[in-house]
Amino acid sequence: MMKRIAVVLPIYLWILMGGLLVQGIGSAIFRIAPSLSAQMPLLVRGAFGIDFWHAWIHILWGVAGLTVLLISRTRESLIRLAVIFGMFYTLLGVWGVLAYHPLNLALDLPENVFHLTAGPLSLLVGLLVPLGKVA
Repeated sequence: MMKRIAVVLPIYLWILMGGLLVQGIGSAIFRIAPSLSAQMPLLVRGAFGIDFWHAWIHILWGVAGLTVLLISRTRESLIRLAVIFGMFYTLLGVWGVLAYHPLNLALDLPENVFHLTAGPLSLLVGLLVPLGKVA
C-alpha cells in the first residue's frame, strides 16, 4: 500500500502543480482581456473564473511546485511540497468558508470546494509516503 502511494505522489504533484499553473495563467489572461472571457463557453469561463490575485497564487504555487519536482531527487522534498501545499490550501479553504472573501480574494463555493479537496488530499498523500529515494 505504501509503495503504491509513493509511486502516486510525484504523479499527483505533477498533475496538481501543472493544473494550478495552467488554471492561474488562464484566469490571469481572462482578467487582463475580459472580452476574451465573454467569447468562451460557460464551462471554460467557470474554470478560469477566479480573481486576478487568486490567479497569481495558483501561478506561484504551480511554478514553485514544478520547480521542486524538476530538481528534486528524494521523496522527502516531494513529501515536504505535498504537506506544505496541503496545509496552505486547507487553511485557505477553511478561511474562505469562515470569512467572506478573505484578503479580498473571491473565495466562493467552487474555490472552497477545490481548496478543501486538494488541500487535505495533498496532506494525506504526503503524510502516508515513507521517506527514501524517489527512484
